[in-house]
Amino acid sequence: MNKTSKILNSRPIFYGFLALLLAISTAKFIFEGNLKYIIFDALILILVFAYCLWKKRFKILIFIFAIFTFGLGWFFVGMGSFVGREIKDSVNVVGRISDDIKMSYYDDDATVILKDVRVNSNKIGNIRLTISDFDLEIGDVISFTTKLDNVKMFELGTFNLSAYRDKTPYIAQVSSKDISIQGKNKISFDEKCRMAVKSTLFKNMGKENGAYAYAILFGDKNELSSDIYNSFVSAGIVHLLTTSGLHVSFLIAILAFILKKLHLKIIPNLILCFGFLLFYSYLCGFTPSILRAGLMGLVLFFTRLSGKCYDNLNSLGFSGCLILLFSPLSALDNGFLMSFFCVLSIFMIAPFMIKYLKKIFPKFIAESFAVSVSASLGILPFCGRIFANFNFLSFFVNLIVIPIFTIIFPIMFVFSFLCTFLPFLGFMLKLCNFGLDLIKNIADFFGQTKLQTNLKPIDIFVEAGFFVTLFAFSGFIIVNKKFRKLICLSLLVLCGFLYALTYVQLPVGSSIVYGFDGSYSTLILTNSSNESVIVDFGDEEYCQRLLNLLGVKNISTGFVLQKPTVLIDSAREIGVSNLIRCDEGQGYDEEVVYSPDATGVVGGFNFKYRFYGNTLIGLEIKFDKTSVFVLRDRNTTEKALQEISNVNYDFVVLGKHEKYAKYFSKSKILAYNENEVSQSETEQNRFFSTFQRNGNVKIDIIDKKYTRRCLD
Repeated sequence: MNKTSKILNSRPIFYGFLALLLAISTAKFIFEGNLKYIIFDALILILVFAYCLWKKRFKILIFIFAIFTFGLGWFFVGMGSFVGREIKDSVNVVGRISDDIKMSYYDDDATVILKDVRVNSNKIGNIRLTISDFDLEIGDVISFTTKLDNVKMFELGTFNLSAYRDKTPYIAQVSSKDISIQGKNKISFDEKCRMAVKSTLFKNMGKENGAYAYAILFGDKNELSSDIYNSFVSAGIVHLLTTSGLHVSFLIAILAFILKKLHLKIIPNLILCFGFLLFYSYLCGFTPSILRAGLMGLVLFFTRLSGKCYDNLNSLGFSGCLILLFSPLSALDNGFLMSFFCVLSIFMIAPFMIKYLKKIFPKFIAESFAVSVSASLGILPFCGRIFANFNFLSFFVNLIVIPIFTIIFPIMFVFSFLCTFLPFLGFMLKLCNFGLDLIKNIADFFGQTKLQTNLKPIDIFVEAGFFVTLFAFSGFIIVNKKFRKLICLSLLVLCGFLYALTYVQLPVGSSIVYGFDGSYSTLILTNSSNESVIVDFGDEEYCQRLLNLLGVKNISTGFVLQKPTVLIDSAREIGVSNLIRCDEGQGYDEEVVYSPDATGVVGGFNFKYRFYGNTLIGLEIKFDKTSVFVLRDRNTTEKALQEISNVNYDFVVLGKHEKYAKYFSKSKILAYNENEVSQSETEQNRFFSTFQRNGNVKIDIIDKKYTRRCLD
């Protein structure tokens, strides 16, 4: 048979993994009711179906569709195993404080993962608990009474990875004074190991470098300095702080060297390797990146010992399938996707680059540069989702840093455990400080370069086209050179066209969007002329995700209502060039300050800041025959509320002050929590929004008729 007639090499395990990944993603889109992406996934299946029929590959067709059908149901199994039942009333909670503790900026409050939890004597999943005036210790068994809120698995199209990884279907808040300690030192084995290593690192390396080293070893960044983290992100080497294939490859190299010296047989070798990687994964919390690297390492280790041929793609697919079988929703985890597609990109691009670079550079440099470039390209489509930053010099930074890291990491790993039992070896960890400081200084230097850009999230269509193009470019598709060039060129043109579409402003429609990011209520208003304004905003990432989901490309005007300092950086990042406010302002160039009694116009929006005496009460905005009043986030007097309520607004945004809902019973209420008006049966209060229950809400406006839908 002519080689060129065979388009795809036969790798059923890898294709099965892709089918399972696509199925779980499709099930999520069905769950969200996202028709655009459902159609996109259906087109992919039609193409696969057509190709298999054309090539008469009926077995692979049945196999892929069986995996896909299984994956659709497996998503809902994963959802059902995580989501907790709704608990409306206050309950008695007993649980153990784990070593997963995140202190606040001022080190007074803490967010902890509460494990071994019982609610009213019934065992449930973990709880993410925020404790004010924190003065407790790891291992304390505590008891308190509070109201539990269900964690939202999806918000603005984003998967709540931290909740899924930590197995925390509930969140709650409590003060230390309301907590009673039931027992102490209930510490699990993995916590004891991590605490012992952390203590050793802190003792020999200092607090800052100790936290830095601990993040490298176990991926726990809770105590890592924000300056170090931001430098690593800006320099493009943040993967060093996330336990992944890089770390596992070094550990396997150490283990292989030791086992080679012991001259053991295949089975003992494999058992020792499996046990070692299992223990390390256990200490790291079985993160997807560690599991992927560990499983691939085991396959590679076994094939080399047995003399068999190692297949990159099937090994990657095998590890992916196992992870998704045990953790279905990992398919929605950006870290999981980055880990897999980073490795896939190395498999696809690196061999081609090495082939040509070896003609110019020594083999080591050629391989290092090729792997660095390939890995960076593999994670590029996901960077906009997570860091929104890409450093064009990251290829060279990795070339400099990885050799240093190659020396430091194995030494630090071995001696962090040895020094726990043999303290006199602590000088080896002190020596590692020099290497860590060197990497940190390199990150600081390259992190300040102007050769970096803020990436915007790329549409899934562009992501798919990008990786299909890389796959067509690689040697995994067997076609002649001319046909390969034609395929790649066509796919590049298609990707460019799809990417250009992301910058096109499509009609959003007259609407009101209300959300809450945990600190501020955020309101986005769009009129019939497709002009948008935003009222108050906090976290830039939250606002940007909200705008991306709505398809709003340009929002030049923002209204500042809250007295505290507006996050000017957030305003600039989301494209707001005019900040309208009515107080004395803060001296920013973007600010436009209005007097209290002035009425203003921005595009198709009429606005006025409402006062009671000299006190700012809120902001009134009118557009498309709809009037909206946004209450300022502060306590307000009854007389002021009565005066404001004399105006018949269509919508009143109360934020967290749901207690004032009774003054606006003639309006449609948007609030953070339930209130007595929302519990009434009047028609207008169908638009009431509860953040924990309904999420971010969009209300479409058509001739004074309002249709509400949840964005989450």
